[in-house]
Amino acid sequence: MDYLALKHAHAGFAYLSALLFVVRFALVWLRSSFAGNKLVKILPHVVDTLLLVMAIMLCVSIGQYPLLNGWLTAKLLALVLLIGAGVVAIKKRQPVLALVTLALYVYMIGVAKTHSVLSWLS
Repeated sequence: MDYLALKHAHAGFAYLSALLFVVRFALVWLRSSFAGNKLVKILPHVVDTLLLVMAIMLCVSIGQYPLLNGWLTAKLLALVLLIGAGVVAIKKRQPVLALVTLALYVYMIGVAKTHSVLSWLS
């Protein structure tokens, strides 16, 4: 797979991941019975796995890696925070943590676009 295809696949999965988080949180927040649907529970994990696979392939493709390149390290740390905040937001129905999770998605997208830890502020 060439670089542009990897980059676009990774970006697409990132946007889809954020969208699925919003949908899943909304279903939990509204106490919808659909929130317990197997597809609603499993699909985000499949998308996130594909997102991470594309990320690893991109790192290898461009020869840049977390802990060696600051912007990728920032994305990795933001990802850890995003996962934690997202899990708690959904399990505890916490809208503030849902907003934090969305802010982390926005931050990570900015880091990816600018290759700077300052994200959109660079």
